[in-house]
Amino acid sequence: MATTKSTYDQVFDVLVEVGLEPSEITSGAVLRGDLGVDSAELVEIVNQLAPGKADGKALKSVETVADLVAFLENLA
Repeated sequence: MATTKSTYDQVFDVLVEVGLEPSEITSGAVLRGDLGVDSAELVEIVNQLAPGKADGKALKSVETVADLVAFLENLA
């Protein structure tokens, strides 16, 4: 039986895919500050994980990797 990846693991994988350094990706890492993810990239990341669910206004409250994980979990 295959296990599904946690939301954090899915986020981690996508952040690595877009070129971020795995060692820099932690729950507390600030997306825009620590990781250099801009607003357009954030929308793209959300669209990869939850197609059609990216809302630029709602994403303004997403600051850290943990915030992104919570945002995605709340979409489910």
